[in-house]
Amino acid sequence: MALLDRFRAQPRQKHPDPAVRLAFVQEIPLTDHELLTEMAREDPDARVRRAAVAKLLDPRALAVIATSDGDESVRAEAAAMLRDVALEAFEGIGESESLAAVDAIGDLRTLAIVAKSAPRESTAHRALTRTIEYRDQHVLGSIARHAEHESVRRTSLEALDDHLEVLGVVLNSEFREPASSAVERFTDRAELEQIASRAKNKSAAKRARGILREADERAAQAAAAAAAATAEAEAAERAARLAAQSSAAEHEQRAREAAERLAAAERARAEAEAAAARREAEEAEARARRDAADDAARKDAERRQARLAELADEAARAASVDDLASARRQFGVVRREWTDISSGITVDPDLASRYADANAKFTARESTVQDQDQRARRDALARLQQLASRVEALGAREDLTLKAGDRALRDLRSALGAIPPLPSRKDYEEIVKRLKAAQSALTPKVQELRNVADWQRWANVGIQEQLCEKMEALKGLDDPDEIVRHVRDLQQQWRQAADVPRAQGEILWKRFKAAHDEAWSKCEAHFAAQAEARAENLARKLALCERAEALSGSTSWIQTADEIKKLQADWKTIGAVTRGQEKAIWERFRAACDRFFTRRHADLAERKKIWAENLAKKEALCVKAEALSQSADWEPAAAEIKKLQNEWKAIGPVKKSRSEAIWQRFRTACDAFFTRYAQRHDIAREERVAAREAIVADLEALATPIPDAPAPGAEPIIARVRELRSKWQHELALRGVDRERAAALDARFAAAFSAVIARHPDAFSGTDLDPDANRKRMESLVKRMEDLAKSVAGPASDAAEASLSPTTRLAAMLKEALAANTIGGKVDDDHRLRAAADEVRQAQASWSRIGPVPEEARRALADRFQRAIRRISDRAGQAGRAGWAAGQAGRAGR
Repeated sequence: MALLDRFRAQPRQKHPDPAVRLAFVQEIPLTDHELLTEMAREDPDARVRRAAVAKLLDPRALAVIATSDGDESVRAEAAAMLRDVALEAFEGIGESESLAAVDAIGDLRTLAIVAKSAPRESTAHRALTRTIEYRDQHVLGSIARHAEHESVRRTSLEALDDHLEVLGVVLNSEFREPASSAVERFTDRAELEQIASRAKNKSAAKRARGILREADERAAQAAAAAAAATAEAEAAERAARLAAQSSAAEHEQRAREAAERLAAAERARAEAEAAAARREAEEAEARARRDAADDAARKDAERRQARLAELADEAARAASVDDLASARRQFGVVRREWTDISSGITVDPDLASRYADANAKFTARESTVQDQDQRARRDALARLQQLASRVEALGAREDLTLKAGDRALRDLRSALGAIPPLPSRKDYEEIVKRLKAAQSALTPKVQELRNVADWQRWANVGIQEQLCEKMEALKGLDDPDEIVRHVRDLQQQWRQAADVPRAQGEILWKRFKAAHDEAWSKCEAHFAAQAEARAENLARKLALCERAEALSGSTSWIQTADEIKKLQADWKTIGAVTRGQEKAIWERFRAACDRFFTRRHADLAERKKIWAENLAKKEALCVKAEALSQSADWEPAAAEIKKLQNEWKAIGPVKKSRSEAIWQRFRTACDAFFTRYAQRHDIAREERVAAREAIVADLEALATPIPDAPAPGAEPIIARVRELRSKWQHELALRGVDRERAAALDARFAAAFSAVIARHPDAFSGTDLDPDANRKRMESLVKRMEDLAKSVAGPASDAAEASLSPTTRLAAMLKEALAANTIGGKVDDDHRLRAAADEVRQAQASWSRIGPVPEEARRALADRFQRAIRRISDRAGQAGRAGWAAGQAGRAGR
């Protein structure tokens, strides 16, 4: 086949692909009966035939397909379409088509459905006539009970011969006619009572009650006549007895009359007995009929139960049929028959449950399909609106092309010829009006473009003649590359000028193709060499593919990535490969590269996840280190930071771009703490100084008057001063301040304290903060200590004792100790000195509790206090040394 011959179109209904033909069937208008019939009969694919049958409305063609098609689903679809045509389920179906469809139907159940449901009475009668030919009493009874038209129900009842089916019509029909008329056929009292109590139609039940009432009235009249006859016989007997007492003539006369009356009474009694016998016979016959009816009813119930079991199975199968249309038809037949058979009997619960499950399954499926149908209708409307909008916009364009215009008109014709079901009639009318308006507006523009295209086709004739001459001139060239380049250029120009009149086009195409084939034959060797080069390129690319596949499982990410990038660069330098192999070889190479880089990305993602976790851990350590960097709890904080440093070392790496920053943050926090740790003594000293300065500043603030401020009360001043003095005493106990700064702060504190007392003398008078009272207490303690010092000094005066040398004083103490040990008349100095030491300790404690005193007085009294204490201590020391010496001397004497 020539290259350009491949582009010649063929009818879509002859396309080898069934999907294309199936799509084409969906586009065929319903009015094209011939094409639909052709595809429904001749297409080799059953799906295509079934789709064509679903759009075919010709009863004669459907009848042929329903009986002769080889596929059961196609035959079922044709039968269903015949039924739908008979029921006039489609718009535009007339009486003739409906009657023709009835004549073509060959299934009894389908005929019964049409007879019961056809909207047209003539169609229903035609279906009933064909149904009567089958002589199926059950089907006729169903039609008599459920047909839409009264005349059809009456005719069906007239055709019924089965007594039980007539009874079923009377009991189960909801229509007045023929139920009321059928009641007249019954004379059995039991059946009439059953109709009176169970008939669904009130008129039929009322008529049955009326017949029973009439029968009761006739029986009452017969009983009354028998009673009258018995009364007359009794009167005749009385008359006979009277006649015996009368004359013979009268007696004879009366005897004859009595005999006549007796004979009449006998006849009446005989008639009454005969009537009673007849009633008994009738009742026996009625009982026999009731028994037969009960037996028939039992058998009918059994038959119905068996059929209901079959219907339950059929309902389950119908609910599972894939084709919803077929399932709907089958289930509809099952549902109607189930309703007919189950009326008037108690259905087995298991069967009822099975049928209910199948019904629920089918109902849910149908509901889903209905929702889908509504959605499909909305989608169809949206598509038509989009088409209208597109065509309207296309008609308004200045650069409209003939191809676009023809396609738009074709789409419009196709849409208008087969408008799908839409949500409402209003939507249908509006979209049709809009599409026709767009078609009317676009048609003249397309016609104008078509005229221009006709002129262009004639102009293309000259262009194609020139292209033929150029192609014929190529046979004089010898360079294959040049020939190929010119051939392809000429082919491109030919495609641009391909639209020419058909007659000239065929001739010019043959001329152009002959010249093309002659020139192309010179390029065969060139193509062979090109194929060899392409084969070599294919071999090289295969080698690259194998190398890339070998590297795809590597875990040396950086080195392997560089190698694969080099392979990719080498791939780009290799030329084209053998035609048909390009995609496969490229996909193989790309798959190997992608496999490596996908693994690399996955590994990188995993590492990023680990890096992120490590970063979070290190950030937490940074937060802890930063919190500890300002701690003054030195040793525990130092131990904790060292622990954090060990934890830092145990944590893995983080992302390279974040590593240095997070390390510097942690290191800065640690360095900040250890810098402070190295200066902890200076810091502590500064803290103590700062604390003392704060106390002094607060006390100085109390001493400084505030202009225009009310004077504070005595109690707040005293409480505040006591608080500050307590803090000051606490700070003095902590020490840690160098001597010079401590002395300066002591001076400031004393000055501020004096200033506060001077400012508020009345507030402090008589309190533990009163300077005068505190001074007197100090003087009293000093006087006590000085007196105690004199009492423990002995008879020698202080001056004399001070003038003696240490050796002389030691000798004197030794002498006194020996005297005390040997003579025993000396006062117990040890006891006295211990008492003095206890008193000194009490005095020192009292001294520390004394409040503030002016500095000069405090210093002088403090000096005196300390001298007295030293004298007492020195005396106690001398006594101790003397005791030691005496002990040594005693040990020496022994």
